[in-house]
Formats: sequence, structure tokens, C-alpha cells
Amino acid sequence: MSLVYLGPPGTFTHAAVDLMAVPWTGELEAERSVADVVFAVESGRAEAGLVPLENSVEGDVAGTLDELIFRSAQCFINEEIVVPVTFVLAVPSSTKNATVHTVLTHPHAAAQCKEFIKNGKLKVEFVESTADACRIVAERQEPGIGAISSAKGADAFGLYVKQTRVEDFSGAVTRMVVISRHIVAPTGHDKTTVVVTPVADRNGLLVDILNCFSSRDVGLTAVSSRPLKTRLGEYCFLVSARGHLADPTIRQAIESVGELGAAVKILGSYPENPQISSTRVGEAVPPGSVTKDVLSGWISQLLEGGVRATP
Repeated sequence: MSLVYLGPPGTFTHAAVDLMAVPWTGELEAERSVADVVFAVESGRAEAGLVPLENSVEGDVAGTLDELIFRSAQCFINEEIVVPVTFVLAVPSSTKNATVHTVLTHPHAAAQCKEFIKNGKLKVEFVESTADACRIVAERQEPGIGAISSAKGADAFGLYVKQTRVEDFSGAVTRMVVISRHIVAPTGHDKTTVVVTPVADRNGLLVDILNCFSSRDVGLTAVSSRPLKTRLGEYCFLVSARGHLADPTIRQAIESVGELGAAVKILGSYPENPQISSTRVGEAVPPGSVTKDVLSGWISQLLEGGVRATP
């Protein structure tokens, strides 16, 4: 039995292997892309795969979702793993005293370290992964060239950690998922994720889809959308609900969605990770948001053209 993961060794996905609910005792194999991981699982070459799905700062990992939604027909989420995300600046030991002017990293990592990059006036070169950044920096051994990566990646390629915690937001995490060709058995604390693609356009369709769950007192943990890559304005919807596909209520809710004239794809039923089961809302809202006591007046200001920077 083998587990494939988004590599190379030293990525945050590689770190998730150590956090699996049941320790993996089979073979481990790194793949260069999410597409390669999904193909290895779906083709049967690997028993399971491990890929990133969502980041608490950058949101959904679009590449992973697109592989699971549009290019896979037999891969299901079996487990979700929360990996703490903190970045370091790593350089070769031989150049540790040189001032860094250029960093190699992945676009997602750079997006989470904008202030560090800006304040250091650093030039950024994008590569396929943060671990790849470490590998290339280790090979080049050039003064002034560093990698923004995980500490695990720096250690894997023998780099010196010149600075820790270079990310903009402390406490960031990435949700990794284990995928296989099978649905796992219910545990009593599960969630089910489905992709719903409307086959007809009409007012209220999304409300009716969500009502299939709410009318059965099924709690939703996430609702999002992905473009169908056909024409502008055409989307499918991702819905995650508390409960397992084997639960009669969940099954009835999903079947009722199909009766509305929508195609349904099951992405998995799997144990809900308690680290991401919070239902807290309102602790942080985007700038410019207003509450009900001033909302009506704020809308009137917008319509009258008398808009201020903040209400």
C-alpha cells in the first residue's frame, strides 16, 4: 500500500502525513503536482493521496478543487487534517551572513508573507512548491538568495533558518485532505461534501438547494462556488453538510437536490475535524461592513452619492 502526496519532501502536505488520524505504515511517494496525486489514486497505482484543499488566509486551493471536481470521477475525501502554517527564511549555511535580496517560494506562500517581502524589498521568484524553493536554493548556493518555506522544508535540504515567522498572519492553517477510491464508514461525527451543478437557470434555485438541507435540520459548514469553465456566469456549488451519506436524513437531502433539476457529485463523507468545526461568526468583518442599526442609512448614503470612507 502506498500514499502519494504533493511533494517534494518538506512541503506542508508532507508534514500532514505525521498528523493523520491513523499513522501511515505503508510506502510514501512524493508527486510533483496535485494532478499527479489524483491520477495516481484514481488509476489504482496508489491506495490514497494527500493534497491541500483550503488555507485560512488564502481560502480554497482552486487547483485541488478543480482536479477533484472536473477531472476525477472516483476520488473521495476520507479525512481532513489541519496543518499549522508558519514560514521561515532559509539560506545555505555557507551564505548565512549575506543580505538576502531574492527569495524563491510558491505563490500561496508569497501571498501570506507580503509584508515581509515588501519591507525587505525582496525580489520574488515563483516555483512549484516551497520545498522546491529549498531544493533550488540549496543547489545554487548563491549569496543573497533564500527560500520562504516551512521549517520542515529547510531541514530536508540542509538550509540554515535565517528568520522565523515571516508570515503576515499568525495562527494560519491549511486544511489537507486524504483521498481514496472509497467512501469511509460513518463515525457519528461526520460531514459530507457534494458538488451541485444546476442544469437550468431560474430564480430561487440556490435557495431551494440549500432548503433541501435546512428543512431537514441539517447544518451546513460551507457553501462556495467554482466556475464551470464554459461561459461567464456559469457555476457549480460546493456544499458541505454535517452528517454522513449513510445517514437517511443526509441521503434524503441530497436526493431532493437532484429532484430540483440539478446534477449532484459526491466528493466524500468523512470524519469532521473538531479543529475546523467552529460556528463562530462576526469576530472579524471586512472594512466597510455595517450592522443593522446603521445599515438603512448607509444604503441611503450610497444611493445619494454621499459616500464616506467609513460609515
